[in-house]
Amino acid sequence: MTTAPIPGPGKLTYGSYLKVAELLELQQRKSDPVHHDEMLFIIAHQVYELWFKQALHEIEAVIGHLERDEALKAGRVFDRLHRISHLLIEQIPVLETMSTIDFAAFRDHLRPASGFQSVQFRLLEFLCGAKNPRMMGLAGDDEAVRRRLEEFAARPTVYDHLLRHLDRKGFTMPREVLERDTSKLHEPDERVAKAMVRVYMESDEHYPQFRLCEQFLEFDERFSIWRFHHVKMVERMIGGKTGTGGSSGAKYLAGTLSIRFFPEIWMVRDYIGTGYGGEHP
Repeated sequence: MTTAPIPGPGKLTYGSYLKVAELLELQQRKSDPVHHDEMLFIIAHQVYELWFKQALHEIEAVIGHLERDEALKAGRVFDRLHRISHLLIEQIPVLETMSTIDFAAFRDHLRPASGFQSVQFRLLEFLCGAKNPRMMGLAGDDEAVRRRLEEFAARPTVYDHLLRHLDRKGFTMPREVLERDTSKLHEPDERVAKAMVRVYMESDEHYPQFRLCEQFLEFDERFSIWRFHHVKMVERMIGGKTGTGGSSGAKYLAGTLSIRFFPEIWMVRDYIGTGYGGEHP
C-alpha cells in the first residue's frame, strides 16, 4: 500500500496553492450575539462573488473568440457559462433553508452593506449590455472601482461583438448599430432582428452562427431565471421591506425582470413563420 508523499518545507501544497487558510478567515460575522445562520449568508454571497469573477473571465474569452471570428470556440465557452448560471440558480434553495425569523435576527447588523452594491455583478451586467449610469455611485470614494466601472460602461458589450461577427460573416447589420456609442444602452432595432432571421432560416449553411445565437439566448434566459428566483427569495425573506443598503428591496429587483441583454435574438421569433422553411423578410 502506497502512502501520499509528505511535502517538504517550502513546497507547494493544496492549501498553499488555494490559500485555504486565508480563505477560511474571510467569514467575519457581525451579529452580536453571533447568529448561527450568518455564516451561511456570508459564505453563500462570497461564493456568488467567486462565480461572478469566473463568469466575467469566461465572457472576456467569448469576446476574444468573436474578435477572431471563432464562433464554435465562443459557443463552447457558453457551455461553461450555462453551468455557472445553473449553480447560481441552485444556490438559492440553500439560502432559503434560512427562515425569515433567522435572517431578521442578524439583518440589521449588515447595514448599510447590500447585495445591490456588488461591483462584479454590475460589471457583468455592463459587459452583457445592461448599462445603467446610476450604478457609478457604487464606487463611492474608491477611485479604482470607479475607473473599472467607467471602463466597462464604455466598452462594447459581448452582444456588440456578436453583431460585428455576424456582419463580417455576411449578415449585414446597420452601420448605425455597428458604429454606435457603446457607452449607451443598446436600443432594439428591427433591422438587426431581420438580419438575424437568415441565420435561423439558413441554419444548416451557417450552423456555427446559428448555434452561437442560441447560446446567447440561453445565457440570457438562464440569467432571467436567476433574477426571478432571487426576487422570490428576497420576498420570502424580507417581504416588502427596503434593502439594507437603502434600495427598495424586492420591488427594485422585480423591476429588473424585464431586462433582456440580447433583445433582437428574442425578436427573431416574431419574424419566423409557424412552418419551418416558410417565407421570411
